[in-house]
Amino acid sequence: MDETFDMDEWEVEQEPIFDDEDIVMVEVQNATPEPDGSRKTYFLRVPPTMSTARQAVAWTFGKEAREYAPERET
Repeated sequence: MDETFDMDEWEVEQEPIFDDEDIVMVEVQNATPEPDGSRKTYFLRVPPTMSTARQAVAWTFGKEAREYAPERET
């Protein structure tokens, strides 16, 4: 059963694996456009304890969700 948690442009994807810990990834989009104007999408693996996209993205920066509040994305 896949679950998706939405937050702005971020999503957390969870894929249960039989007899192992779930693979959990947050989908993010590069804030810097490519030369053709498109933006690359990346999937970052995060711990299975992540329940929100904000929490997962904050974790990738070594922060708690409540601490993660970027003023500008570059």
